[in-house]
Amino acid sequence: MLVQGMRWLLLGLLALVSLGAAPSAALQPVLKDDVTVRVTAPKLYVEGETLLVSVRLEVKGEVPVQLESWALSASAFSINGRALGSRKGKRDLALEPGQVVETTLDLGPALTASKNWSQRDFRLTYHGQGKSEPMEVRYFSGPEKGMNFMELPLEQLDDYQVIMVTNRGDLWLELWPDVAPNHVRNFLDLAYTGFYDGTGFHRVIPGFMIQGGKAKKGATAPRTVNAEFNDRKHVRGVLSAARLGHDVNSASSEFFVMHTRYPSLDGKYTAYGKLLAGEEALDLIVQSGNRNYPPNDPRGSTPTSPQTIVRALVVKKVNPSKR
Repeated sequence: MLVQGMRWLLLGLLALVSLGAAPSAALQPVLKDDVTVRVTAPKLYVEGETLLVSVRLEVKGEVPVQLESWALSASAFSINGRALGSRKGKRDLALEPGQVVETTLDLGPALTASKNWSQRDFRLTYHGQGKSEPMEVRYFSGPEKGMNFMELPLEQLDDYQVIMVTNRGDLWLELWPDVAPNHVRNFLDLAYTGFYDGTGFHRVIPGFMIQGGKAKKGATAPRTVNAEFNDRKHVRGVLSAARLGHDVNSASSEFFVMHTRYPSLDGKYTAYGKLLAGEEALDLIVQSGNRNYPPNDPRGSTPTSPQTIVRALVVKKVNPSKR
């Protein structure tokens, strides 16, 4: 029933974008060279969360083509060579010459239901039209339920990291409890309790940093944290605590991620982590300001479009150098 329901959903989607279905006698099997396929997928996957992939098909030939409905479903993907669903069906999706079809799929439910993989890093491959090159995806497990990070012993804080899922890509952050344990506790707690979900980056300055974590309208941060100045340098990718300029002990929920080295912040702001992956997203976010104004003008450092933190996810620590 699920496969049949997906089939009709996809047929409805294609009806919206179709340039007109061709007579069945004119249809022919899809050949790899007839359709250009572009597939994109995240590089990180957190257990139980979404795994959003996009598929774009463009008919390059001069005659109509057809393909099976599963080619635009989770079944078109494999994990380490094993299909995520049934690939049985007729070639009943008609595509016209020049037609472009795009869709976004969440492979998370199919991945959770699949018994054909072990919970570890995996290769994701698309088979719906030809075969894509395998895409390497790093796997993360989440923390136990009911965690209280504010009371977690210091020696256990290093067991966790944070992945910020943004509308510009994922930011994978390691944390430094050895130099700023209270800032790490606060950051983990805010991420774990969903405080950052739906917030965004509200200040972006190329050559400096991106700042986010402001409480949503009507909400306030649950606490302030005293300064924990340390010897970590404010280089590209470093995570540091924002605060009121006149009060070094006023850090709360807001943070910033360095875009480039900025020595004047060293020892004056609390650095407590660093980006392990996601520099592409960092660069996209920092360029979202209005370049018609200088960066020190609020009109220049305010993003011209939302730079959203969709989810902030606490994950168990993974060594970036090991797969």
